[in-house]
Parts: sequence; C-alpha cells; structure tokens
Amino acid sequence: MLLVHPFYAAGSLRRFLQEGINVSQRWDIVCKLSVGIVKGLDHLHTGSQKPIIHGNLKTNNIMLDADFQPRISDFGLYLLLNPAAAQQMLESSAMQGYKAPELIKMREATRESDIYSLGVILLEMLAQKEAANSSSPNARDIHLPSSFKDLVLERKISDAFSSELIKQSKNSGKEQNLNGFFELATACCNPSPSLRPDTKHILKTLEEISR
Repeated sequence: MLLVHPFYAAGSLRRFLQEGINVSQRWDIVCKLSVGIVKGLDHLHTGSQKPIIHGNLKTNNIMLDADFQPRISDFGLYLLLNPAAAQQMLESSAMQGYKAPELIKMREATRESDIYSLGVILLEMLAQKEAANSSSPNARDIHLPSSFKDLVLERKISDAFSSELIKQSKNSGKEQNLNGFFELATACCNPSPSLRPDTKHILKTLEEISR
C-alpha cells in the first residue's frame, strides 16, 4: 500500500523535482513515480467501501522513501478542519496550481478533483516546472497552471521534455510511450470532471506506457 510511511529518506516529491532528475534515468524514474502515486490514489479511491478523497494532492504531500517509492500523505485532512480552514487550504492549493476548476463553485473535493491534481503532478514531472498559478484568467484559460497552459493548448509536447529525453525515447523506440504519457496527463486535467479518467484506467495505461 503506497500511502503514509514513517521514514521519508528522500523528502518530498517537490524537493526531489527541484533538485533535478538525472537525465539519463529521467524517463524510468518518472514512470516509477507515476505508477506508485496512482497506486496509492487508487487505494484511497477504491480500496474501501467508502472512497477516501485526498482533497489536497500535490508534490508537497507525496513523500519518497529510501527506495524512491512515493507515499501519499495528508489525505482527507480537509475533512478534519473547520469549514473556514478547509476552504483556506483549498485556496492555497489553487494558488499552487493543483485545484480543479469546478472547486471554484463547489466546496467538496471529489475523486474527479483528485484526478485533476494528479494530472498537474504528471505534467510537473515531465516538464520539471513548478505548478505555480500566478496568472489571471483570460480567454485562453483552461484552468491549468500558467506554466502548462501553452504547453497543452498548443500541443507543444517537445517543450515538456528535455531534448536529451526526446532523443533517448527515439533511440529506444519509446517516443510513442512519451507521447502517450503526455496525452494521459492532459486527459486528467480535462476541464470537465466527467471526462477525466479514473484511477483504474490511469494505472492500466501507465503500466502499459512504462513497459
């Protein structure tokens, strides 16, 4: 079960991304981390009779153990807070770029809003950019963090990866896998909650992409 763990040898995923992923191992590490994160989220969403909604999924809340296995922390914390504190937490998440667009009108986080946050994390790992959302809404706003809007709107997949990673994927015949990962991440960030894939579909697709 890839949830909380008492020993976080490598710190948070955010810290790990800030320090930079070794280019020669980047694709394999991104795949390993992604599969582990989705397994943990799938356990929350489907592992018990009543789904557990994380409500504040972001790189700061994903810890890495000594083997760089991701462990999801702070899930369901917003449910323990009073309404004002819970709303403040969601607003903080929005400023950091992880808040699904429907939560602007809704108070309750859902499985679908967790999937949106997951999609932002996947894009963040590919682009190695922080998901800060500092721009004001405009006509082209699709509710993604400013660092990813042009990437998705213009289908600038080459901007999501280092040139070395693209070169490696071509040489190894995995360019299609790289494209598939990008497509999956953007599907998770669909503005319509009903069109986002669920954790089972995401996990199956990621496992196929990672082979």
